[in-house]
Amino acid sequence: MTENNNGGIYILLTRSGTLLSGAISLFTGDSYTHVSLAFDPELQSLCSFARRNAAFPLPAGLVQEDLREGYFCRHAEMPCALYALPVSRSAYGKARRKVEKMLENRLDYRYSIKGLALCKLGIEEEREGHYFCSQFVGEVLEDSGVCALPKPPSLMRPQDYASLPEARCVFEGSLYRLAELSRAG
Repeated sequence: MTENNNGGIYILLTRSGTLLSGAISLFTGDSYTHVSLAFDPELQSLCSFARRNAAFPLPAGLVQEDLREGYFCRHAEMPCALYALPVSRSAYGKARRKVEKMLENRLDYRYSIKGLALCKLGIEEEREGHYFCSQFVGEVLEDSGVCALPKPPSLMRPQDYASLPEARCVFEGSLYRLAELSRAG
């Protein structure tokens, strides 16, 4: 992971054209259906719970994502929004260490399809080693003291992160344009 340039944590919201994303958007009415977390403004440390292979939705788990390769590159036209969360050095360090430790043991983690379904029904559920994208981001933020969440991590939806009082939208547009800007910047 790259070093932090300004003390912030970045949250990337996206909505792909997949059947699952379409179903989630239809069911929830949310503009964004996936959330990723990064520790640098260039998004080189971007990670989330998502597909492990760009061509197939399963298996899925904890992955490092790249705006210029894999799934995101194949779907560069998808809409996205990038939010910056200002954080203390202490909270930044705790969050980064938690994610780095999880990434070191990434094969121990599974995508929680059951948790995703229960979240949509408003039923809280936590299973060790099982996450969906917004639950993962929520747990990292909450456990490290970055911010207070409006609900438990297992009930957070990607769209909820746009409503955090601390979150400041720094980009909204296509993933392709964001990739271009992050490369330049």
